[in-house]
Amino acid sequence: MRARALVVLVALAAAGCGGGSSSSGTSAPEHVNLVLDWVPNPDHVGIYSAIDRGAFARRGLTVEPHPPSGVSDPITLVAAGRADVGVSYEPELFFAQEHHAPVAAVATVVPTALASIIASGSSGIHAPADLRGKTIGVDGTQSTAAFVARVLASVGLGPDDVHLVDVKFNQVPALLGHKVDAVAGVFQNIEGVLFAMRGLNPVVFPYDRYGVPAYDELVVVANADRLHDDAGYRAMVRRFVAGLAAGTDWAKAHPSAAVAVMRRHSADDYRDVLSRSVPATLRLLGTRPPPEAAWARFGDWMYRSGLLDAKPDAAALIAQP
Repeated sequence: MRARALVVLVALAAAGCGGGSSSSGTSAPEHVNLVLDWVPNPDHVGIYSAIDRGAFARRGLTVEPHPPSGVSDPITLVAAGRADVGVSYEPELFFAQEHHAPVAAVATVVPTALASIIASGSSGIHAPADLRGKTIGVDGTQSTAAFVARVLASVGLGPDDVHLVDVKFNQVPALLGHKVDAVAGVFQNIEGVLFAMRGLNPVVFPYDRYGVPAYDELVVVANADRLHDDAGYRAMVRRFVAGLAAGTDWAKAHPSAAVAVMRRHSADDYRDVLSRSVPATLRLLGTRPPPEAAWARFGDWMYRSGLLDAKPDAAALIAQP
């Protein structure tokens, strides 16, 4: 799960979100409030391509993306009806289920794990076993701690074999400033590219190659109660997913144009790396339905790792709009 500082306050609460109508029986486009998982970055190239290329508009939607103020915002706001749809992380839906939040994943955005431990090439770390005695910057979240522990365990190390430093959500400046030897919770296709362009010669240890089950990094989240009770909302979500798929397909077919799209929309922190990070990201994107069997395996792993208090119901977290 991505774990980083969220620096832009969400506008949804002040704007009175969840403004999408429950019916598309009017010629006027239906307004859709979308809360992102993070500030606009290459992971969102399919969304912004769908906006710029009219894929949403052709389906009668006007989609307004909003950055979040915290990692839980997409689920919290969608569950409360203050946003129509969101982009969030697979692990977050399992946490939400324990709190009885009425949310479900309806499609993937990035159907592969991205979060990793990334080390500076000058630190002498070339394999996970080399992390022994090194300092790793973590964000203080329970899930990141569990992911790091699993990577360490895959090579016979434990948390006491490394120095874990809570850098909050400042992993990037911590590694760039040589305050730590490695950081956890960053994305190989974005921060990995950024570190390489800054001359750190990063060494990347993706979680899912070192004992963490495969999972969907980013998914589209909808309100499960509204999907069940509101036919207009279900239709809107179907059109949103179709528009996202069309935007994603266009971006993958036109990588140079997709870079230009993100130059118009990406947060300033990522503008210098778009020429490399957007193509690296396009290879990873896909808008398939979340696979129930894989989600069940990942949910069981979260439970066995102590991240969940009760065995989860993966099937209940996936919906077909």
